[in-house]
Amino acid sequence: MASCCNSGSRGQRPSKEGLRPWMLAVALVLWLTLWLLLAAAPAQAQGTQPDRRIGEAVLLHQPGVGWDAPATVPRGELEATAGESVALPHARPRSVAEPDESLTAQPQVVWYRLPVPDALQGWSGAALALYLPRWQTIGNIAVYVDGHRVHGTGIHGGSRVWNSFNRPLWVQLPAMAPGTPGPREVLLRMASQPGVGGALSAAWMGPVPELLPSYRLRTWMQVDLLAIVSAVYLALGLMALAVWCVRRHDTPYLLFFAASLAHGLRTVHFTLGDQPLLLPEAWFGWLTLNALGWSMVFIYLFILRIHGQRRPRLERGMLVLQSVTSVATLPMPWLLQVDAMLPLATAVALLMLAVAVVSGSRVAWSAGTLEGRLLAVWMLLFIPTGVHDLLLQNYVLDMGHVYLAPYTSIGALATFLAIGYRKYVGAIRAVEEANAELERRLVAREAELAASYRQLSALERQQTLDAERRRLMQEMHDGIGSSLISALRMAQGSQLTEADMARVLTECIEDLKLSIDSLEHADTDLLGLLAALRFRLGPRLQAAGLTLHWRVEDVPPLPWLDPQSALHILRILQEVLTNIVKHSGARTIEIATGTQAGHVMVWVRDDGQPYAGPLQAHASSPERTAGKGLANVRSRAMAIGGECRWQAATGVPGQGNTFELGLPLQAPVR
Repeated sequence: MASCCNSGSRGQRPSKEGLRPWMLAVALVLWLTLWLLLAAAPAQAQGTQPDRRIGEAVLLHQPGVGWDAPATVPRGELEATAGESVALPHARPRSVAEPDESLTAQPQVVWYRLPVPDALQGWSGAALALYLPRWQTIGNIAVYVDGHRVHGTGIHGGSRVWNSFNRPLWVQLPAMAPGTPGPREVLLRMASQPGVGGALSAAWMGPVPELLPSYRLRTWMQVDLLAIVSAVYLALGLMALAVWCVRRHDTPYLLFFAASLAHGLRTVHFTLGDQPLLLPEAWFGWLTLNALGWSMVFIYLFILRIHGQRRPRLERGMLVLQSVTSVATLPMPWLLQVDAMLPLATAVALLMLAVAVVSGSRVAWSAGTLEGRLLAVWMLLFIPTGVHDLLLQNYVLDMGHVYLAPYTSIGALATFLAIGYRKYVGAIRAVEEANAELERRLVAREAELAASYRQLSALERQQTLDAERRRLMQEMHDGIGSSLISALRMAQGSQLTEADMARVLTECIEDLKLSIDSLEHADTDLLGLLAALRFRLGPRLQAAGLTLHWRVEDVPPLPWLDPQSALHILRILQEVLTNIVKHSGARTIEIATGTQAGHVMVWVRDDGQPYAGPLQAHASSPERTAGKGLANVRSRAMAIGGECRWQAATGVPGQGNTFELGLPLQAPVR
């Protein structure tokens, strides 16, 4: 949150990162309009039912009586007192009290005899009410109609200092009996602490339906609106406190909460009614008095922090001075009397106000943003509102005015909301821009990956074609080519008969068909490959007088079985079957499959003459003295990671031989 008010001037577009200018302008206009309405309250009151307005009264003094208002008017004492005609609003100025005059001394009691408006003489219509926009004193007030008390403050134990002075007075006059004329006399008794004086605004008397709208509007302006503003201020402060609990480094949130709490404490007395306080009067006064100074301290620190600035010496001085004042004014018996410390506390509060206004408005204005200038204007308004309220408190201004200083919190609310709006919109825009940037990078990366994939696919296809080309060349060279070369040499040496020529050509055709079968094989099924071999070599074996027995069973698939590996297996089995046909003299051949020790097994058994020599050697063994054909079998088995061996029934005619080929289930390491 630090530096959030001046961030918009650092290369950013204010219309997007912060509040739009027209929004702040509207907020400022609404704010100033509200203030003008509050300041114009006396003029509005003057225009409220002029024929019901009471603009003069007779002032009567009653010395030597106590605080409690009697139930009836003491006519004898009042008739003995010479009254004077005064105009309303009326104020009795403050004076310096004598040393023995304190809260325990006898009050100064005055009576105001309010004339009943001519239009209400002999009134017998709707119920009447007495409406008084404001009265102020340290004491209490009571209203009498035709000699009887109908209203009084302090009767229920309320405070004499915090005595609902800011609430408009509304007294509904008692209903008259049928045939009885309306009220003939209305008196107002005001008991004040010696030396503090008292003041009374103009009064209105008339039917309830006529005066009630004015009373409600006045109550809303003086009390309800202030309570709403303070509640919203404190609610935002609590929200800021919750944010600070998560983000401890953002001290402006904590300072805003402290300022909202101090503001709430200093404005409570403006909304009090005629009920007892929840805490002792001395402590309530101490809180109210010091809350003003602390409010200015926290507001000033808040302004500094949101603009990323510090004034170490000034900050420490304000904190120390306000802390000393708060301690010195504690309502403790072992400290100085609170009355004696009031001038000092007031002076310190005014000093804090001056420092906060002068320095804070300068810092805010120098930020160069619309929010900062709104904040500076808000700070500068502390001075005229403070002067206005000071004059009103000392009865210099008409009592019809409204205290304006408490409403300055609206500026704090607007500032905090503007900052929150800026941060929220800025955060959303930052996320959107980050997402857009990530999406752009993702599209670019996808394009790069697609291009790389195309290149790799083309390279892989080319490598596959090259490998297949090399394999076919090798097979043509080793298979068909070798057979054709042998036939050519025999023909050149006049050693090739027609039968030999047919045999050689048949072998070439079989080699070609096996190569084609290896290319057509596109799955991992060994049984399908063996079926192709049976289809190709079956007729040849049958022509040679051999009977083929097929004993195959389902075996697991071989994931590594590609065309090259398939051709190796076909060549191995072709070589084995060719050797049986040429050399063993067998009459039957059996081909079987199965699994054993993690391998897929292929067995080729015959009933011919047993092989002679070391045919039991493993496929990977170098100890082999057989011919080139068997060596090729062994090398091809090694190429696919398999194992092969021969088993012969030595010396037992008719038992034949067994060729065993073991193929791994997993891809061989090549």
